[in-house]
Amino acid sequence: MNSPVMHDTVLSVPGARSATSERASQVLSYQRKQALYHHGDAATAIFRVRSGLVRITRMTPEGRILTVRHVMPEDYFGEEAFTDGQREEMAEALTNTEIEAIDPARIAGEDLMTITRSLSHQMQRLMDYEYHLQTGDLRQRVARYLLTLAETPLATRDARGRPAISATHELIAEGTASTRESVSKIITELRADGLIASGYRNVTLLDAEGLDLISHGL
Repeated sequence: MNSPVMHDTVLSVPGARSATSERASQVLSYQRKQALYHHGDAATAIFRVRSGLVRITRMTPEGRILTVRHVMPEDYFGEEAFTDGQREEMAEALTNTEIEAIDPARIAGEDLMTITRSLSHQMQRLMDYEYHLQTGDLRQRVARYLLTLAETPLATRDARGRPAISATHELIAEGTASTRESVSKIITELRADGLIASGYRNVTLLDAEGLDLISHGL
């Protein structure tokens, strides 16, 4: 696995107004599918996503990987660094990603408020995500997850403006608390119904409204 590309710099949190909010940081570049850190690693920095998409995962006692949350551009993560602990989860770049690694000891008060707001917004998204995982059948959950991924950097737009998501069946299974085999069956059904088109590591949403109806159990 390639090591991240590092650039030493000093940056300020977006929206910060005073020089006292500047803090020592590094800009790190990761390739798609590259791990940013693993469970058990020392938590020595907090991170901000500058571009790309990061996935936070945990492994079940049975060895299955489950997606915990997605970290979008401008989001902060790695908050274990505030408690001088170890990483409880794994972070992985889902796209080519650039992040800012920040020394928590150098973060000023205004920056802390910005980070707190970011984590609060992520907590709300996480609660919505957990609700989606615990309600409805797998067809509903897959439809919801595809619609969620369509609003992330994993998605581009085709010539007709439809979301084309760079995602494998395994990724969708890990994001819906299911198995690859079960997800593949649902993807086949959605494709047969004309709601999506799928190929190698790609799912295009042909009928987002139809998927939204399915996601609500209609």
